[in-house]
Amino acid sequence: MILENELLQLALGMAQAVLLLLCAPLVTGIVKKVKAWMQNRIGSSIWQEYYDIRKWWGKPTMLTPYTSITFRLAPCVYFLTTFAAACMLPGFLGGQAGFGDVFVFVYLLALGRFFMAVSSMDAATAFGGMGGSREVYVAAFVEPVVMLAVLSNVLHTNSTSLAGMSLRTDEVNLTVAGVLTCIAFFLVLLAENSRIPVDNPDTHLELTMIHECMTLEYSGRLLALIHWASQLKLLVFLVLFAMLYLPLDLPVVLKVLIGAVAVGVVEILNNKIAPFQGACISGRSRTDAAVGSSGTVRR
Repeated sequence: MILENELLQLALGMAQAVLLLLCAPLVTGIVKKVKAWMQNRIGSSIWQEYYDIRKWWGKPTMLTPYTSITFRLAPCVYFLTTFAAACMLPGFLGGQAGFGDVFVFVYLLALGRFFMAVSSMDAATAFGGMGGSREVYVAAFVEPVVMLAVLSNVLHTNSTSLAGMSLRTDEVNLTVAGVLTCIAFFLVLLAENSRIPVDNPDTHLELTMIHECMTLEYSGRLLALIHWASQLKLLVFLVLFAMLYLPLDLPVVLKVLIGAVAVGVVEILNNKIAPFQGACISGRSRTDAAVGSSGTVRR
């Protein structure tokens, strides 16, 4: 009986993950549509992400002979770890997989990030190595905040299970700690998904991009897997944000739409920060110091 119950929970969790996987490109399209409306543009269709994935899936995958198997394996690991994380979400379909622990959730996502960072360096290109190192740099600051933001719910739920930490609208107490944790998790959501102000998912300017640097050498189905996994990851964090931090007596779908609109609004109202600007400024200052007022280099 216990085994049958566990199998049922696992099946419901996988069905939930498949549903999220199918809806992930739509949510990303809604975020882009909100940004276009706020910029007084028509923008692309909310279904455009589906067209892009189908286009990449139909193109051949170009691989250089100088890359190892890690380069080909990384998109699959990134996709599977994100899909497994989706299975662990609080079950809005009535069930949840038995391994839905917050520690497993965080380190599954970290495993996918690790493989993507390694694959970017495996290609041995300047942009790939730069993107991989920047991704690890951001992750070193983001992952502890993820743990603190999620584990703060353990104080009033006494459970590390994602389902056990879900908010109940009839028991919500608005406290300063709860509001600050909600804001912190929303900022983590932006950083984890390479959104403005931490990263810009729409640019290919090598001096500012982080995640896109790691995908420059990919094409075809491998590129489709990476983008699809990234869209699913954004939806996973939006669902988690809705079920753990939004004390609204609304269906999960509406709360996820509110979160998606909030992401688009925040991206429009903010500029991308330059976390690596300090090194550039210090290097430029040393160069300026070596140049005299007459334009000649001081020896």
